[in-house]
Amino acid sequence: MKTLRILKLCMLLTVAGIISGCDKEDEETTSSTTNVENTKKRNITKPTFDKFLTTTDTDGFSVRVRFKTGGDSESNLSATVHWSAYSQKPSKAPTKRELEKTESMRQYGSAVYHNTGSKKGMTESIVFDKSHAGYNGGTYIYYYVECKNSVGTATSSLTYTIVKRSGY
Repeated sequence: MKTLRILKLCMLLTVAGIISGCDKEDEETTSSTTNVENTKKRNITKPTFDKFLTTTDTDGFSVRVRFKTGGDSESNLSATVHWSAYSQKPSKAPTKRELEKTESMRQYGSAVYHNTGSKKGMTESIVFDKSHAGYNGGTYIYYYVECKNSVGTATSSLTYTIVKRSGY
């Protein structure tokens, strides 16, 4: 009799565990589906490159890039800069694959929001920044930036800036 009770209790606990496990998966699937549906309802598109705002001084550089956000929220936006430094101008411009350093960028200032129309309240553009010091004047910095949101990725063209020489 005791063995039968223990067996019934084990079976009951096993069934309860299976049922609760299935409920959790269903909730995750529903949550994921809801996020995708919300993204579609808000008409979010992948970001697009807008403008470089790069500056240099006599020992470093700052890469600032503005992207159109595609209407996604600030929390879904991120940017990465890929770059390399050269002591003199290379005889041939490097390719994106040849850039050795990859770093996350920080958001610079607040995102700009749409004030009117069907996109009112949605983000319009955002600026990301990455700065470095400790480079000699005349150093060539080749770089490009990738911006990601919940829908896709935008990539800027490969460009360069030159660290200023002192006395110029």
